[in-house]
Amino acid sequence: MVRPLNSLGMGLIVLTLLLGVCQKGWTEEKYTVTPGDTLYGISKSFGVSLEALKKANALEGNSIKPRQVLTLPSPRGKKADEGSRTPSISSPKKLSAETVKRNSGEMDSYVVQRGDSLSIISTKGGLPIEEIKKINGLLTSALKIGQILLLPKRESRSDEKAEGSGDEEEISGFSQREGERAESVTSSPLGKWNNPEERSLLVRVVKTFLGVPYKLGGSTLKGIDCSAFVKKIYELFNIELPRTTREQFSIGKKIQKNQLEEGDLVFFRENGNRAHVGIYVGDNQFVHASSYSREVKIDYLDTPYYSKRFLRGIRVKELEKES
Repeated sequence: MVRPLNSLGMGLIVLTLLLGVCQKGWTEEKYTVTPGDTLYGISKSFGVSLEALKKANALEGNSIKPRQVLTLPSPRGKKADEGSRTPSISSPKKLSAETVKRNSGEMDSYVVQRGDSLSIISTKGGLPIEEIKKINGLLTSALKIGQILLLPKRESRSDEKAEGSGDEEEISGFSQREGERAESVTSSPLGKWNNPEERSLLVRVVKTFLGVPYKLGGSTLKGIDCSAFVKKIYELFNIELPRTTREQFSIGKKIQKNQLEEGDLVFFRENGNRAHVGIYVGDNQFVHASSYSREVKIDYLDTPYYSKRFLRGIRVKELEKES
């Protein structure tokens, strides 16, 4: 009778140890996807990076489906005792678009209506299509009626309305029609390129600024705004531009969109009579210090947001043969 009792005892010990191990597994954070959720919204709400969330769930893209169960990795540097304050499998956190809006204070939800497209929503929301796709984890431009999209609150981009810092300043009395008549304005560039290679060098220098943080009123690599960015670039090529967008808008040779060459300044209408400036780098692209993306980045002239708001181009320096 002794040996069976010992076997039973050993079995109980092994079972206890197994239960202990399983219990650790059961405490792993899980989240059940609800309609309207996006990976971006979930990552923001739980304080984990988008890449970490994708890695933990072996996801190649950003697509998720309602009722899909996701594993939530612990945020970096999170203390063990903080785990008790996060949702568990027994009480999953219901993360709707409205919850994200309340938690972050930066997002509004938008319900896709019949006839909507990303182009239409881009125009309504005042932000590029690619930004909408990135925020909502969209791999294509296809939308479904009733689909919930997250859009940044307009107030969260209120720095675009600021005055007195040189960035996106009001251009008194300016209209879109005036920008379309740019070719009728008598003007001339401020200087000459020594050769085409010098102009190509400017484009390469412009791209070295990609990722520099945006800062309203800033003028250094720690933070810079749109007008300070173009001013600093041209300082490297012996051209002293005015500091403000308003002043930069009035100098140089005024040109139309189809006349743009590498190095030309491009201006866009913002709220009211305000303007934003960037540098054209060829292939329908321009580089600018974006107050929305909070960094220096590349965008495309033919995106609905910028195409609709294009005012004029300005040639600061010109090749001899172009004169």
